[in-house]
Parts: sequence; structure tokens; C-alpha cells
Amino acid sequence: MKQLFKTYYPLFPIIALCGFYVYQATGFVLHDFANYYFGGYFFSEGHFTSDLYFPDIFNREIATLGYTSVFTSFAPNTPFLTLLFYPFHFVNPFTAKLVFNLISCVLFLYSLSRIFRFYTIKPVYLIVLPVLFFIPIKNNLLFGQLYFLLFFLLAEGWLAYERKRFTPMALFWSLAILIKIFPAILILFLLFRKNYKAALLLIGFCFGFTLLSVLTNGIEIWIFFLRDVFPKASNGEIATAFVDNYQSVHMFLKRLFIFDPIENQNPVFDSPLLFKTLLTAFKLSLLFIGYCITKNDQNKLFAFSYWIIAAILVSPYGSTYTFILLLFPFLYLVKQPGSLPAKTMVLLLLFISCNIPISILITKTFPVSYLRMAFVIAFSVWYLSSIRNSIPWKKSIWIPVFSVLIGISGFYLQTKDNSTPILPKDSPILIYDYTVSDDQLRYFFRDENGEHSATIPLPEVKQSEALIQNNQIFYNNKQQTFGSDHKRKAIVLDRQTLLYLSDYDRGIGFYTLRKSTIH
Repeated sequence: MKQLFKTYYPLFPIIALCGFYVYQATGFVLHDFANYYFGGYFFSEGHFTSDLYFPDIFNREIATLGYTSVFTSFAPNTPFLTLLFYPFHFVNPFTAKLVFNLISCVLFLYSLSRIFRFYTIKPVYLIVLPVLFFIPIKNNLLFGQLYFLLFFLLAEGWLAYERKRFTPMALFWSLAILIKIFPAILILFLLFRKNYKAALLLIGFCFGFTLLSVLTNGIEIWIFFLRDVFPKASNGEIATAFVDNYQSVHMFLKRLFIFDPIENQNPVFDSPLLFKTLLTAFKLSLLFIGYCITKNDQNKLFAFSYWIIAAILVSPYGSTYTFILLLFPFLYLVKQPGSLPAKTMVLLLLFISCNIPISILITKTFPVSYLRMAFVIAFSVWYLSSIRNSIPWKKSIWIPVFSVLIGISGFYLQTKDNSTPILPKDSPILIYDYTVSDDQLRYFFRDENGEHSATIPLPEVKQSEALIQNNQIFYNNKQQTFGSDHKRKAIVLDRQTLLYLSDYDRGIGFYTLRKSTIH
């Protein structure tokens, strides 16, 4: 018993923190867990289709079950997630959230203790984890998020890789990829290390799990996900066009260079081309550094942790619960020899990155509102500082060249949209219908409190309907729109203004009202 206590006492603080927030989550709203639970529930009922990726339909179906205060969206999750959460449909969502949190905690703590033992890391660093990762741990459990499970899959896959057991590695990592997509970046890690067998196994397992999902979910929903959902998610289009909460480089550059008449009236410089070029340069730089680190046979944990950091940085949408994955670079840093002041500084950067209050930051003026992003980048730079002299920086001269070429091609190949939004900045994020009458426009929207309506003045005008066909609007037998955004309910005012619902530059199905001139 004494030996058991000596072995596991460092886990007690993090067990206590997890236990406290598992309990707190029982009295908390379903939050993000509703996405997963109801996806699994509708799958169990046999009617999870691509329609449920549209939040208006998804929330309406949830409301018919009696959960009228839920406001959620299944996007950008993969159809595979409905299989994972299928077993939870046997109990109500609040019980399911409790069970899921308990399972996630057990798996998380299991892998955490195993990886500490594998690298013989001092137990004191286990004791400080609840402080360093307080907000990520808290929000994972309160929101019923997936990142404890994701850490377990990545960690177990990594331990298997370290032992050259590539089949279990591929099993764990493929599940992580099917759950959250971005761990697919680890395929590059394997290829750059010339572990071709491991890479092929990982790709094969991904294909196998995808095929299983296709056989159960159907091919149509996977086509819809890859064609409509994934491109939007990859472009940061989860809800509205500008979301400072994400604290991503993508959103930061968007604030700098993309004009929007409602949400971003004063960019530093209005240039979509510059936005695309700089964003491409940032992504290529991460790829270049990752290639150099990985192929030069740097410390394996160092290289693996770098790819986790790169995946977080390249994502267009960030969140506090994602930062639980920064445990991997944390593990590398604390097992390295170094002075106490140096370690204290890098751990301080990590602490601030994980715990700085976003609710306060987003009320500040840009760019102060992106201070968390700055701390995450500072932590990443510090992490890379030890190998800065081993990177062949002269070869990086090609990055600007390719960035300009890709930026220009992306800019000119992109379908131009000449429509403009008509509602104010603080308008609801999900409008599902509207009417025009009596000198006013009434729009209907949904939020966490149910369905509502509001009005804005609109002079009395003559109306006529426009036809929506193959997701494009036609009027007088002439095509009026050409974008890939989803459109709903189009009318023409005074034969010169087209009015319609669109999710352009927004999450799939998060409609708002837009207008354009008839041509």
C-alpha cells in the first residue's frame, strides 16, 4: 500500500480537479456534448442525414425530443462520430455526459501516468499540471469535449510508435483522425521520418474506419461532408465570419486584411490577396520547419510535439480545451536538462497561453484582443529555440515565392461574391426565415432560448420570387449567383435587388440576410 501511494500520489491533485469538474458538469448545460450525443441519437434512429449538418434542422429535431433550450451544431464533426456516440443513446443526454466524462478522465489519467513512467519524468511535474492546464481541464469536462479522449489516442499511439509497434499506433491514431481530422498531420511526421510502413498502416486504418462509416452512415453523407462541410471548416467558417474567440493566425490575418461592411469595417489594409499570401506563407513555414526537424532525426518526442503545435497553430479555429494537447511539448521540455529560470519562463508562457481569460481579451481593441494568440506563438518560438541553428534558413527563400504563386492562384480562382449583408453586427447568428410586409422586414431566428423574431424597416416595395436551383439563384431565366454558399428563400424587390438567406463566409447553415443587384 505504501508503494502504491508513493507511485500514484502525484496524480491526486489532477484526479481531484477532474473529479470536481465532472461533478460540476452534471449541473452545467449540455454545451458541446449535445453535438455528439444527438448525432449518435439520430443515427440510432436511422435518420442521420446530411440535412442534420444544417443547424436549423438539427436544433428543430432536438426540440421535438423536448430539449428546447439546446442550441448546437453537428458541423464540423465527421459522420464517424455518430458511430462513436451510438452507445450513449441508451441513456438521457445528461447521464450520457456524466458517463462520457468519467470514461474520458480514466483514459486521460491512464495515458498520462503511463507516459510519465515511460520517460521517467519527475513526479513534481504531475503535481503542477492542474495549475498549468487548469482552464483546458475545466472546459473539457464542463463542455463535454473530446480532447481527453484525443490525448489518450495520441499518447497511446505515440507510446506504441516508440516501441515500434506500428499496428496499435495506426489503430489509435486513425481513430484520432476520424474523430477530429487534424491529427492527419501525423502522416507527414511518419513520411518525413521515412517510416513508410507505419504511414501506410495509418492510411490503411483510416480507410478501413471510413469504409465502416460509409457502410453504416451511407456514402451520400460522406460526400456531403467532404464537399460542403470540410472546406468550410478548413476556412474557419464554423459560425460567423469573424470570431475573435478562435485566437487563430487565420482570424488575425482576416481582421488585418479582409473588409466586411458589418463585422470588419476598418481592416489595416483591405487586400484578400495579401491575406491569402501571408496565410499560405505561414502554413508553408510550419511545414518547412517540420520537415527539417523530422528528417534530421531530431529527438523523436521533440519532433512529434512540434507537429502537435503546428496542428494547433494552423487551425483556423482555436479553443481552450484544445490546449490539453500541449501536454506533449510540456513533457519534452520538462525532461530536458536546463536551468530552473529557463524552465520557469517557458512554463509561465504555457500557463498564460492556457489560462488567459478570453472573455476579457475580446472586449479589447484589435490587436490587443489577440493577446492569447501572441502568447501561444511565443511559447512555440521558445520551444523551437534550441534547434534554430540547425534549420537551413537559406532554403526557406522559396517559401515567399510559392506563397505568392499559391495566393494569386487562390485569389483569382475564387468565385467572386458581390452580395452584401444587411443586418447589424450584433444580429443573431442563425436566421432561418423572413417575410417582407407593412414597410418592414421580419426575420426569424433561433438561439439557446428557442425561436424568436425581430424586424428592421424596409420601404414598401413590389416583390417577386426568384428560383433556387442547384444551390444557385435564377431570375428571368438568368443566373444571378455563382458562389458555393448555401442559399434559401430568394425574392426580388422592385425588380432590381435580390434578397436571400445565405451562409456565405459563415458556418454551414448559419444563414444571414444578404442582398445583391440584379444583373
